[in-house]
Amino acid sequence: MTQLKSLTTKEVARLCRVSDATIKRWEDAGLLKSERTSGGHRRFRAQEIAHFQREQGLGLKICYGDESTVSQAKRRRANKNHSKCELFQSLIAGCEEESANILIGAYLDGKPLTEIFDDLLCPAMCRIGELWFNGEITITQEHIATRAASNSIYKLRNLLPVSKMTGELATCCAMEGDFHELPTHLAQIIIENEGWEVLNFGANTPLYCLAEEILQHSPEMICLSATLMTDVERLSRDYKSFTEQINKLKIPIVLGGRAFNDERIRTRFPADYYVRNFSEVAELTQRLSKTM
Repeated sequence: MTQLKSLTTKEVARLCRVSDATIKRWEDAGLLKSERTSGGHRRFRAQEIAHFQREQGLGLKICYGDESTVSQAKRRRANKNHSKCELFQSLIAGCEEESANILIGAYLDGKPLTEIFDDLLCPAMCRIGELWFNGEITITQEHIATRAASNSIYKLRNLLPVSKMTGELATCCAMEGDFHELPTHLAQIIIENEGWEVLNFGANTPLYCLAEEILQHSPEMICLSATLMTDVERLSRDYKSFTEQINKLKIPIVLGGRAFNDERIRTRFPADYYVRNFSEVAELTQRLSKTM
C-alpha cells in the first residue's frame, strides 16, 4: 500500500478545528510528536493524529448551540455539498494529497467509510465519468482523476484500524471488458473493514479464470461489478457457464455496479444479491457473517 505522507501544521489544525498556534503549543508540550523537514517545518504522522484526535475528542463533533434542528440540517447539507465540490476539483486537477486530505478529514470527523464512499467519492467520480462521456474532458484528464482517487483511498486505508478477523474470505473483480478498478478497490476496503479477507482480481477479469480461482479457494462470498457491458450476449453466456461450474459450492454471488441497475440486465445475470451502493455491501457482509 502507498505510504501516507505526513501532515503539515495547518492540515492538523484544520482536522482538529484549532489554530496553527495551538498545534505548535501542543507539540512543544509533548502532547503531539512531529518530525522536521530539512527546512525546519513540522510534519505529523497521520496515524498519530488520528489516535490523538479520538482520545481527545477533537474535531469529531460540531456543536451548533441553540440552532434549530432545521438550521443544523441545512448546515450539514451545505458542508457535505462543499466537500463534494472540493473533492471533485481536487480529483479533476489530479491533486492526490489534497484529495486524500479531504477523505481523511471526513473519516477523522467520524463519518463511516460507507458514507465517505457513497456520498463523497462516488458522486465525484460519476460526475467526472459523465464529463468524459459528454466530451467535456479528455480521456487523459479522466485517467488522472482516477489515479488521484485510487491513491487517495490507499492513503485513507492506511489510517483504518485492523479489524478483528472473522476467518471468512471474499473475492472481488470487475467483469471482462470493464476496466474500472476503483469499484473493486472500494468493495475490498469495505469488506475488509468487516474483518474478512479479500482476494481482489481487479478489472477485466474473464469469468472462466475466476471459476478456477473460486474452485481453488472456496470463498464465502463472490462479488462481481460491472459499470459497462460491451458484449452482453457473450458475457451472459460466460456467466451462465461460470455459475454452473461453481454451483456445487453454494457460494452467494453478489452483483453491483451501474450496469446492474437495469432490470433487463439483472434478468440475464441471476444472482443471490444485487447491491446499489457500498452501504449495502457492508450490511450484506455483516449479515452473511452472522449466518456462517
